[in-house]
Order: sequence, then C-alpha cells, then structure tokens
Amino acid sequence: MSTVGRSAPEKSAEPGGFGRYLIAVGIVGVAAALAFSLGLSLFSSDAWTLRDGLLQIPREGDTNWYRDFGGRSIPQIQDQDIFYSNLGGSVEAAKQADLVFLGPSFVSYAVDRQTLAQSPVLGRLGIYNMAFVGIRGGEFSRLVIQRWKIRPRLWVINADDQFVHFFSNDLSVTLGPQKQPIAAVQRNRMRGYLTVVGRNLHWRIEDLVAAYQNGHFSPTGLYRNITDGDMGLDANPGYVAAGNKPMLSARDPDCHTTPAIVDYAKRFLHEVGGEVVLTLVPHSQSCVQQAAELAKELNIELIAPPFDGLTTIDGGGHLDRHGAQVFTSYLAREIVKTAAFKRAFQVGTGDGK
Repeated sequence: MSTVGRSAPEKSAEPGGFGRYLIAVGIVGVAAALAFSLGLSLFSSDAWTLRDGLLQIPREGDTNWYRDFGGRSIPQIQDQDIFYSNLGGSVEAAKQADLVFLGPSFVSYAVDRQTLAQSPVLGRLGIYNMAFVGIRGGEFSRLVIQRWKIRPRLWVINADDQFVHFFSNDLSVTLGPQKQPIAAVQRNRMRGYLTVVGRNLHWRIEDLVAAYQNGHFSPTGLYRNITDGDMGLDANPGYVAAGNKPMLSARDPDCHTTPAIVDYAKRFLHEVGGEVVLTLVPHSQSCVQQAAELAKELNIELIAPPFDGLTTIDGGGHLDRHGAQVFTSYLAREIVKTAAFKRAFQVGTGDGK
C-alpha cells in the first residue's frame, strides 16, 4: 500500500514534564544568581543604587562610572558586551555626541578630557571617546556603529597599524598575553546582559575574598565613564607620575599602506557616514608614512602630532597624563583648522555650535 500523502503523527510542541522541569530550574537559577549579585552589591564598599541595576560596579559610589577592566586572577573586560548589546547608557551617550574618537587603547590614553574642555571651540561640543582597550582592528567599532546607528557629525579615527591596522576586519581582542575572538558579537542582548551581570558577580566575590584575606577592601581594575567614554586612568600611579620616559620612535619609517587597507577604509567610511579626520597617536611603533598614504588615498585630512614633549607610561606604548595633555593640545588646535571640521559644524555660517 502506498504511503505517499500520509503524514506522520505530529509531536506536541509543548515541552514534556522533564523539559518544563529544566526550564523552571533555569529560571530559578538565574533568579538566584541575580539575587545573590544584588546582595553582594548592597554590602560591597562600592555601593549600589537603583540606577546601577546589576550592570555596573560603580567607582566609589559614583554611578557615572562602571568597572570595565577587572579580574584579580584572569583579566576580563566589560565594554565589548556593554556596547555590542547596548547595555546601560554608554551607547546612548555616544549617539548624542557631536564628535567621536575611534581607535585602540592608544586613544584611551592619549585624549585628555580636561585639555579638550579648555579648548574654546571643542569645549562647547559633546565629545565621546569610543576607543576599545585590547582591540586593534576597527571591525568591532563598525558593527557597534551600524547596529545602534551612532552618527556624530565628526569622527576622529586613529589610523594605527601595529599588529593589526584599524582599517581591517580583524575581530579579536588581546588582554594580557592572550589574543582571542571577541565573544560579545556572538551573544544576543539577553546573553550579553547575563554575561555582564556574571562578570560583576565574579568580581564582587573576588573583592570579598580579598577583603577577608587582607582585612580591608582594596579597589581594583579600571573604570570607564558612561557619559563620555573615558577610562579612569588617574587611578594608575604610573599614569599620573612625573618624570616618565620620553616617547621615542623605534620603527623604520619606510612603512606603507596596502590596497586591502584602503579598500576596507573606503567601505568603513561609507558605512559610518559623517565627516572624518584621521590622526595617529605617537608610540614607539607608530608609522606616519602609512597613515599619510592612507589619508591621501581616501582624500581626507591627517593630524599626526610630533613626538616632541610626549612622555610614556610604559616605555613606548601608551602616553601618560603629561603626554596626553601635550598630544590633546596639539590635536585640539589642528582639528578646528580642518575642512572636515568646518563642514561638520558649519563654521563661519553662524549655525555651528
């Protein structure tokens, strides 16, 4: 007898008793973890407020900051999930900015907020530092920008090429000695939320254990500002120290861009829109030649501050506070002269900010 046209008995779409049991256990487990995290928050030295929810460990009770980089045993970072899953107020603050900085940790260390505020022109603008510690390539930034429609009038992009050029599709992060794929881009918003809460829970437990062992609570990690994207680098004694070594170049200046970098950069700039100025934060391995070639190919302006007067926190990688002040002073003077800035803010028309 032919069986064509006969359908197999349909299985119920409802989960069986064991399936419902697993779902219930999962819900209870998540609720218990959140309750435990809330309990740790309430009794921690960092304080807790309703505004924080469970998404942040505030900096000494200041809810404008969240612990971004932490882990007493294994280094972890929060902002990849914070930005990719749009958790808290960071993405919204970036969306409200007039000017946004992009790049790796070199930019986090090089842009001094106080110096920006003292600029007669830039001090009147909303400026957000959307650099990402540990991420050299710009693909992650592109994904965040596209996903949440971040559209400032002006982008200032650090065209660095150490290990990985910013204008590349590399999606990896380097924290400590390990380079690994950025896991945040594989998570939906709920998983991103639970991941951030879980990290905070882990860090709070580490804090409590350390406080018990040492007899007192000692803050750890680096904090990031929600409203402007700055890292709280002043907590690092080396960053604010006087007498750090001068920043010197140790790279052969005969270094060049490539067609692949130019092609990616063209696609990147087309997608993000707005006006663009390139810059290059000086460090021991930075190369002005490749950045200048790239700017020429893209027909955009490059601001490459000299090494003069720059000092470094780590012997040639990142600037210290003094170096950041020197760098930012130069950058602030030059940005307002660019055609891109004048177009973005309609300078001279009476309609600029």
